[in-house]
Amino acid sequence: MAKSNASTCCSLILTLGVAALVLWLSLRTTKPKCSIGDVYVQGLDKSINSNNNKTKRDNHISFQLNLKNEMKDKVVRYDNITLTFYYGKNTSYPIGNYTFVKFKQGKDKEASKVGMFEAQNMPWDNAIKDVSNNSKAIIRVDLRTKVRYKIIFWYTKRHNYLVENKVEIDDSGKSSAQQISCCFGIFGFLLFVLSFLL
Repeated sequence: MAKSNASTCCSLILTLGVAALVLWLSLRTTKPKCSIGDVYVQGLDKSINSNNNKTKRDNHISFQLNLKNEMKDKVVRYDNITLTFYYGKNTSYPIGNYTFVKFKQGKDKEASKVGMFEAQNMPWDNAIKDVSNNSKAIIRVDLRTKVRYKIIFWYTKRHNYLVENKVEIDDSGKSSAQQISCCFGIFGFLLFVLSFLL
């Protein structure tokens, strides 16, 4: 009798384990991939800035934000996406902000958003010096938003979506597209499942 109970208990645990695994596989999500491309700082383009004329310099910075939802069975909904730009590797020299309004991204879809802002308090003398002699000027980009995932008929709670990275600008005023890291909180299996139930 005890052996039968033990067998039943093991079978129940195995069944629950398989059910939990199936549930987790259906609920798990993959964070969207993002990159910054086509960055152009006209004020650093030596082909149109033969001299350091501050009165004629264009202070605008243009860029393209690329977001890709690689999940084939889940929709992603973004809150407003705020990008903060700094000159250099840290946050000592904030030069501008840009916000993309909230939107929904379909299953296995890509989205490209073009933006432009006027740089404020840009240390142009330092930047021009940095791009001289085949060196690079560094612009840090911090991205912040919250995302929800649509699973079957409902959306999950909001999850923080944070990016901190940098782009390197040469004397053409441009930077090639580069991958930027998306920093989510890392949580275990049980916490992941509970996040959809709370």
